[in-house]
Amino acid sequence: MTAETYNLVNVWLYSISALIALIMLGIALFQLKGLTDQVKQAVKSNSINQLNALLSLEQQIADRRLSLSKAGIELAELKDSEDQNKIDSCKLKFDEAKQMYLNGLDRLCFCVLKSLLDSEDMRLEYREIINSAVKDFSEDFHTATPYRNVKKVYEQWADK
Repeated sequence: MTAETYNLVNVWLYSISALIALIMLGIALFQLKGLTDQVKQAVKSNSINQLNALLSLEQQIADRRLSLSKAGIELAELKDSEDQNKIDSCKLKFDEAKQMYLNGLDRLCFCVLKSLLDSEDMRLEYREIINSAVKDFSEDFHTATPYRNVKKVYEQWADK
């Protein structure tokens, strides 16, 4: 085999290798584009799931606030009543509704603290609600409060 033939064979082999490498690069780019599309779809799906979770939390909080309002109105109507059993029953109902409402807010604040929900968006939407809850039920936000997440968020948002 002469040097000229040897060089020709090498050129052919290098050309074939380069062609295979280009084909492999094309396949890799095609797969990368597919993966990029899948990641975009996953991000979109995650955003939708996050929105669904937020809407569910908002609905729970609204329902619990409504129950609390109804129990408060019922208790206020019985203010001058002589029936102590009915008053005690209404107080229990009010306390349970308050606890359920504050638990819903605490769950929302947990999500904010764990960065499951955007803190700045939640601050714009819920700052007044959190402030009102802490002020209206200040006796429930003592040092050993079971609503630590609400208290932490309230303190964080107080400076902003």
